[in-house]
Amino acid sequence: MKQNISKISVNSEVLDQTREIYRKNRVDLERYIDFLLEWNEKINLVSRNVSRETVQEHVVHSLLPITLGLLDEHQEWLDSGTGGGLPGIPIAICEPGKFLFLNDNVRKKMRAVGDIVSSLGLENVRTVTKSISLVELKKGAGIMTKHAFKIPDLLRLLGKKPWQTILMWKGSEDAEEEVKNSRIKLNCKICEFDFGGDEPFYEGKSLVLVERKN
Repeated sequence: MKQNISKISVNSEVLDQTREIYRKNRVDLERYIDFLLEWNEKINLVSRNVSRETVQEHVVHSLLPITLGLLDEHQEWLDSGTGGGLPGIPIAICEPGKFLFLNDNVRKKMRAVGDIVSSLGLENVRTVTKSISLVELKKGAGIMTKHAFKIPDLLRLLGKKPWQTILMWKGSEDAEEEVKNSRIKLNCKICEFDFGGDEPFYEGKSLVLVERKN
């Protein structure tokens, strides 16, 4: 099926602006990282031997849609496959006007995430422990997910739910191939990171905005 796919290159200025958002919210974001790493010693929320610096980069990575204005269309977002709360918790900290539903079907992970949310005092976050296929999606809410699904698999799980926008953190090559293999007509914008050789963490990564094709 022919899909409408566009690509834009995201330069390092966007990364600099996003790191400034991190700096402005450093106290709460660092508290989140503290709780995440503490829980990670008990439950595998992120890679077991991950460094604090790498987790900090994952948090910055989670915040890039704010700088790019990709969250503007919806006030409520469902973060599915949230795992340890990425990207939803960092976004909730930095965007208190947004409401985030954190969703995963792994109960022990969601217990940890619930404790982190409570410890941070985030009033704009709720947790939903079930498969996204069983989640009642509110009309007008967006969906986000960070490296948790292939696009066709997520669309299959969503079935006939009234979704409008899906924001995904994915490798750019994988994203294009997955969109092409979708059985639903889609509009897709792939924001490819072009941050240079000094930022190897972001090499080959992108943000993918998927919308139903009218």
